[in-house]
Formats: sequence, structure tokens, C-alpha cells
Amino acid sequence: MSIENFIVDKIKTSSHNITKSQKLVADFLVKNSEKATYMTANQIGMDVGVSETTVIRFALSLGYKRFSDLQDELRQTIIGDRTVQNLQKANSKVGESSALSLSFQQDTQNLHKTLEQIDVAKFNEVVNLIGEANHTFIIGLRSSLADAYYLGFSLNAMIGNVKAITNAGMDLEDCLLKADEGSVVIGFVFTRFTSQTVEAMRYLKAEKNCKVITITDSVRCPTIPFSDYLFLTEIESITPMESHVASMALSNALISAIGQKQKDKVEENLNTLERYFNKAEVFFEK
Repeated sequence: MSIENFIVDKIKTSSHNITKSQKLVADFLVKNSEKATYMTANQIGMDVGVSETTVIRFALSLGYKRFSDLQDELRQTIIGDRTVQNLQKANSKVGESSALSLSFQQDTQNLHKTLEQIDVAKFNEVVNLIGEANHTFIIGLRSSLADAYYLGFSLNAMIGNVKAITNAGMDLEDCLLKADEGSVVIGFVFTRFTSQTVEAMRYLKAEKNCKVITITDSVRCPTIPFSDYLFLTEIESITPMESHVASMALSNALISAIGQKQKDKVEENLNTLERYFNKAEVFFEK
């Protein structure tokens, strides 16, 4: 559903009469939909030329308890509409060329853009932090599950004090209990910003004083205000789903740098694992 249809449908089904001033607010939301989802009622009122109260009353007249509730639904509508648009765009592009080449081209662009955005000094600081941490917890839920699991699995095999959290059950609860000021928390938090990831990271920063690292695609990510480090990655894709290739490349860079920084420890741990694998016949051999 388009944003215009979303707003019009809400107005049509409203049991209240929409005033002239409120119609100006509605027009602003249609023309500036994405921007409006992150503005305060006062900011929108100033842009439109009406009072903050008028903006809030507009939301109330549409049946919402708070203006933020209207913003939340508007945000979900934008994302849903974008997904459909991405699919249509992808189908159009793929019809002109091959999915294989286009996909690789897009991911290559994402990699270049992501690399340009990384502060090398900050990256090296994070490498040192992880190497010195009591524990490192890597959180990634839903579409970020693979990112968190890959980085967590690799680092834990190398330095032994890393845990990937890919669900909101016991693993997350264990993290909330054991984390302390000597812990590092890495969160993969991509647009739509999974609430459980955001709230867990917020708690770990505020209550446990952990060092918090955010890996995201957006400067609007809600974990940025309380993060110690931020890495922006590009997620553009020719499919309706975002591409996590750049995120995985960043993980590979962290794995490589930590491997170099902790050579002796990593070698000892990997040799220990290999001896066990051989003894337990973990891998198939002819």
C-alpha cells in the first residue's frame, strides 16, 4: 500500500472530522513520509506551520493513542511498500540482464562503499577491545542471525570467550546475567531494527557498563546513541531482501585482524580443537 493510500484510508475510516490544519499535517506525512517517522511532533508542526498539539490531535483523530503509534505504523508501511518496490525493480533489472552478474556487481559496490566508511583507527581499537575482553557477546536476531553466528563461531574457536546470541531465549538471558564492565557487546542491527536486540544492547550498556559496538546500515539505528563504536555497512540488493555481503566482509576483517593480534592464543586454541576433531572423527575422511 502506498503512503498516500495509507493516510487517505485512515482519514476515511476516522470517526472524527479532520480540520484544515490537520489536513496540512496529513499532506506533510504523505510528501515526507520517511523523514516524518523520525521527527518529533513539534518538529513536524514547525515545518508545517501548525502547533505541536495539532500534530498530536491528528494522530488521535485517526484512532492512535500516541503520535509515536502513528509513526510506528507509518514506518512499517514504508518498509512493506519498499519491499514490493524492490521486488518490482529487481524483476525489471533481471529481465534486462543476468541475475548472476547484477548481483555480483551490486555486492561489489556495497563492499567498496562500506570500506570507504570504516575508520581504520576505530576498527583497530575494536580489535584490541575484543582481544582484551572478559567475554564478547555477539547479538543478531532474525535476518542478522547468520552474521552473528558466523562471527561468533569463528572468534570463539580462535580466542575461546565469545558467544553468538541468535535467539531471544536462554542464550540472551545468559548474556544479560554474565556480562560485566569487562565485556564487549557487538550488535548486528539492520533496518527494521529488531526490538529485542535494541533493548538488550541498551540494557547491557546502561546496567552492565559493557562496551557496545553497533554494525548497521542506517544512521537512524536506535542503538547508535549508546554505542561506543559504530560501523556502517551497505545492504543494497537486487532482491527484496537486503544483502549482508559487506557485513560478512567486515566480520572477516575482524577475524583476520584478531588472528594476527592474538597469534599464540589462536594457534593454541585451534590446535586443541584439531586434536579433538581427529580423535572424535568429527569430519568425514575416506
